[in-house]
Amino acid sequence: MIPPAPEVAVTHVRVRYKDTDTMQVVYYGNYLTYFEVARVEFLRQHDQPISEVNTKLHMPVAEAHVKYFRPARLDDLLEVRCWISEKKRASFRFEYEVRNEGQELLACGFTRHACLDPATGRMIAIPEWLQSVMTVYNPDSVR
Repeated sequence: MIPPAPEVAVTHVRVRYKDTDTMQVVYYGNYLTYFEVARVEFLRQHDQPISEVNTKLHMPVAEAHVKYFRPARLDDLLEVRCWISEKKRASFRFEYEVRNEGQELLACGFTRHACLDPATGRMIAIPEWLQSVMTVYNPDSVR
């Protein structure tokens, strides 16, 4: 297992009872919640807490994708890694990996976000203060 690069934020999430179905397996839609936790932590780890970001910029999800490999189960401690995999003029893409304590890949995916001015609701270019923390990372290039 390759340790995360500085461009990768790592957070941990314990699977709660409310996240599971009757088989004690994480309901598929909850992986998007785990992705959200990871991207909020990505911003925090780059000195941009979401409480401050949200006053300056809105970042709606324009696209989301999840690929599932193995189930996460009740009380598992998950490691969620998050990084920027693509940056355009007014949008960007977060990439995610969800692993269990044995470092088995459970799911991966991405969310694409637009940048909107909170005052006007119009799309804007990625602001400089955010661009500065958005180093595009390709984990395949380090393997």
